[in-house]
Amino acid sequence: MNQLFPPTITVSRIVLGAAIALAATAQPARAAGKPATPALPAVADFERLSGSRAGACQAPLDAPLAALGAPALRQCAWSQRVDMVYWEDIPDAPNTCLSTAAIAWHRLGAGAHAVLRPWSGGWSGQSLQVQYNGVEQAGMVWRQADGRWSAVLWRWRPSDRLPTRQWQLGHWKEVLAAVRAIDAANPAPARTPLMTVWMDATNGKPRAFDGDSWRWVSEGACLGLRSAGLGQAQLHLPYSRDDARLEQRSAMQVLLARRFPAAEWLRPFTLVEPAISGDRTGAKFLAVWKEGSLMQGQLWIPLKGEGGIVRARVASDLPPLEAARTQELARSRASLIERELGRLAHAWEARHE
Repeated sequence: MNQLFPPTITVSRIVLGAAIALAATAQPARAAGKPATPALPAVADFERLSGSRAGACQAPLDAPLAALGAPALRQCAWSQRVDMVYWEDIPDAPNTCLSTAAIAWHRLGAGAHAVLRPWSGGWSGQSLQVQYNGVEQAGMVWRQADGRWSAVLWRWRPSDRLPTRQWQLGHWKEVLAAVRAIDAANPAPARTPLMTVWMDATNGKPRAFDGDSWRWVSEGACLGLRSAGLGQAQLHLPYSRDDARLEQRSAMQVLLARRFPAAEWLRPFTLVEPAISGDRTGAKFLAVWKEGSLMQGQLWIPLKGEGGIVRARVASDLPPLEAARTQELARSRASLIERELGRLAHAWEARHE
């Protein structure tokens, strides 16, 4: 019997067809079992923004940046003169009163040696741009569509050769544009005089603000400041230190004790010393007390004439501990609050007196 095709060719075609069919059915199964890798955000697209093929980075990651967690991506090019670090999902920071975004913002700034404004509770992202030790740096922290917080930091050490540096600058401008795109929808709030001095006094510390409540971390403790705005004291408080009298302070302490009958006064109403001993600054007063597990301190800053009084109250919760340890911690926290109020008073002197 004649055959148009040898048996071996027929079998080979059958096997090949089966293999193709199997591959066609297996490919959707693999796709269903393992989701595709999500595309990089525009600000972390290294090859597009740098105009160069990505390579490995030789220098180790700086310790402040390592505190953000393991980066999802780190790439370098331009003979190690441009470096990008991208964190796709920043882990939560335990044992802090600040948000994940605020802590990430602080750590990114520390890694970039940048003086950053406090993180705002109303932001969905914010960028930074700073030059340090001849290195241009640009980065941002932002919330992804799925709610995760991400961060990126670009660093560029310009080439010594003018033509190369100009070519690099063209690409660096693209990096800056990508980073700054987040700022349009996240403007900084207006600053009051007290907010300005609080920013001076807490510079370099993790901090955030939300409305008239401002929080920061100092010596491992969470502190919150609430501005009471301008007002009048129940007793006259003089603007000049020369007019401050012990009888006034004693009378004010009596009024405070009546207002807070359950308080334990760890620093009664007292006059704050100026930053430089002997300086003829305006008078400022503070008091620190404990009510239950809540530590509180308040600063009074009388203004000239009939300007009223600026008041700022700092609060900090004590963790549940044994009675003896609670008292020890309360004394330590009271000293911390007094120091922080003193820094606010001295920052006010530097800004307004």
